[in-house]
Amino acid sequence: MTLAVNLDSSAPSCLMPNHDGCVELLLVQTASDQILVGTRLALAHAQAPRVPTSSQVAACKSILNATRSHTLTVLSFHPGLAGCETELRMLAQDRTIVGLAGIDRDRRNTTYIAAGGTLHKQAKLSLSSEDDEMHVKGGQDLRIFLPAENHNHDALRWATLNCHDYTHVDLLRLIQESRIELLIVVTYNTATRLFWQYAMADMHRLFCYVVVANVAELGGSAVFAPYRRIGRDANAQFSAGGQVFGSRGPGEFRVTIPIDVMGLRGLRSEFTRHGFQAKAVQRSRHSVYEPIAPPEHYMATFDRPAGPPKLEGVLDVPVEWNFDHPRVAVAQLHHMGIQAYIDTKYRIRHHKSCGSFEHLLSMRLLELETRCRHQGLTKSGTLLDLLVFPEVFVPRSFIGSLQGYSDRIGTIIVAGLDYPEGGEDQNANECMIIQPNKAPAYYRKITRSQYDARRDNSGDLMPMQRGRHLLRFVNSRGRGFGVLICYDFSHFDLVWHLNLSRRDYPLDLTVVVAHNPFSELYRACCVADSHRFYQYVVMCNVAEYGGSGVFGPVRTPGTRQVLLDAGKGVETVALAELNLKELHESRQTSDSNLHTGDYMRRPGVFQGRCS
Repeated sequence: MTLAVNLDSSAPSCLMPNHDGCVELLLVQTASDQILVGTRLALAHAQAPRVPTSSQVAACKSILNATRSHTLTVLSFHPGLAGCETELRMLAQDRTIVGLAGIDRDRRNTTYIAAGGTLHKQAKLSLSSEDDEMHVKGGQDLRIFLPAENHNHDALRWATLNCHDYTHVDLLRLIQESRIELLIVVTYNTATRLFWQYAMADMHRLFCYVVVANVAELGGSAVFAPYRRIGRDANAQFSAGGQVFGSRGPGEFRVTIPIDVMGLRGLRSEFTRHGFQAKAVQRSRHSVYEPIAPPEHYMATFDRPAGPPKLEGVLDVPVEWNFDHPRVAVAQLHHMGIQAYIDTKYRIRHHKSCGSFEHLLSMRLLELETRCRHQGLTKSGTLLDLLVFPEVFVPRSFIGSLQGYSDRIGTIIVAGLDYPEGGEDQNANECMIIQPNKAPAYYRKITRSQYDARRDNSGDLMPMQRGRHLLRFVNSRGRGFGVLICYDFSHFDLVWHLNLSRRDYPLDLTVVVAHNPFSELYRACCVADSHRFYQYVVMCNVAEYGGSGVFGPVRTPGTRQVLLDAGKGVETVALAELNLKELHESRQTSDSNLHTGDYMRRPGVFQGRCS
């Protein structure tokens, strides 16, 4: 099935920063006044078309009348909104209002966008199972509000998605190409924690603000920003997650939040011009925006100006692997120390302590083999199917030992290697994929972070050779897994290409090897991707930073979507068994049959690809 998405419906943006460089956001979370408990269709029925009562319309008008000119208001679903079209058209002359109106008489799940003197009605594009059972019709228009040519060059670049639209990776890719500065998500959904993980991943990968608005009965409205602020202002310190505001539990509120457009643009400009040497942006006497490094779309690197990573294609490597019940080992171990890397120019096999380090690795391998034999064979009759080591972690002098282990145990090993031989012009961050009794494959990192090829402790950088192709390992039935190295994972377009370039459906598994201090941020990306691509994600980081784990679209007892989670400073070789057979079956199952069982309902990409 195909979703016909029309981008020609995009409109000129009239959202202008004020004298402080901000767009004032009024975020309103109100009660829907609907019964939400009962059948699983209760949420959809709550939005079904009905004539709003006079009291509901009056309550909504009260909210609209409290809005201010030249500001942005985002409303949660309100049953009276559909009765306020006249007011919205009038208010659209000098302000912007976004709200979820629910299912209209044409059976479309509609978002109202009052902006630029016009009331736009954007129908939901990606339909959930509840929408289907309510006979909702899908929309076609995705309005992305951009500055008009030769007019309002400073206007905000923004877009709006409706609930299930936010699960659709094709829609996210279209939005990324427009370089938006603000993404608004209006939702009527119990999956508030999942949507927060989406937002944390997107504020980093799209390097923009993300606003989520939900109804008061369910909570979860929040605002995320791609920076952390430091200073003496109230609530000045933000975490690396960039959450500016959030409401977990049920409750009504109206909160005013400045969306600092010029602060974001200052960071984008700083990284675009100065790259790794970018500094914090001063926004007031006591307020400084400390940057979270963006993807290369907004990052000048040592050898390239800012822009999308240069990718020549995706290569498929034939593989025969256990795509039913694989056992996976994630080796979160202590690395040799940054000084060893700098002293050897990232060729740690030449360091004096390498012998003892390799001995420890050998002991870990023997211990792992013993544990696997003690647990017995998997349901597929294998001992260990995948072993993952962190980025730039394994000395190349240890490759022979890993190949022998792979041959004997029958496992595929994904290992981040130290740099190859040669001078500085041969520097490369590579990952080795070892198959039993076969020549290994090498994946070379496509992006470059501030941690790659440092010359000394001052942060001076050496030259570095980059990869040009993504690698995925696919069997004759199209089942497969892919590999990414650390900063590659910050780039949504690379993740999309790895999973969907020349493919109708995503890979079963993505493996990410990392050596990254922002493990909390990457963990959010793992959780988001595991559902949006409906796959398992394996993250392997070094013990110093933690965050290694196995994530999947599961709802088994315990923390949803998390099968394995290793904290900071913890050294472990952790085991998890994946049920890829059931994952494959769930991908082919109607969402109406996925409300029970161990797997979540499917994301938008399985409802139809965007054309």
